[in-house]
Amino acid sequence: MAYAMPLVDDSLTGMERYLWLGSLDTASGFWAILMTRRARQIWAFVCALGHFEWLRMPFGLKNAHMIYQRIIDNPLWEYVQPKGGWESFDQRMMNTEEESSTRRKVLTELGDLQPSRLTKFEADRRAQTKSDPSPSACQRAQWRHVR
Repeated sequence: MAYAMPLVDDSLTGMERYLWLGSLDTASGFWAILMTRRARQIWAFVCALGHFEWLRMPFGLKNAHMIYQRIIDNPLWEYVQPKGGWESFDQRMMNTEEESSTRRKVLTELGDLQPSRLTKFEADRRAQTKSDPSPSACQRAQWRHVR
């Protein structure tokens, strides 16, 4: 069974430009997936207490994460995959941000907008360029906190 799992780095790189992110709490999601009759026979095990078959998918199966990801992706495919694919979606997002920044520049020049108000993306970019405090300042702060 082959199912291409998305790489975490690729997913994180693709998400860095978005304002809203969502997640699903899947702590017990594996237990919601019923095993097929054939899979029950294949993954059965025998121990001193007798013969046991899994009725629901356990965490330890080799392909369990791929099966689970596929089951989650199938109903969410319209939401996961935007119309036109990710390339057109990225292009639309970049165009929207460029239009927004152009509009902000024009309004700032006209005096209708405070230059201190930034979009979330501009604020994030500026925050990333600020330097971290010196190590000695961090050590002093940690030392004070411990006392």
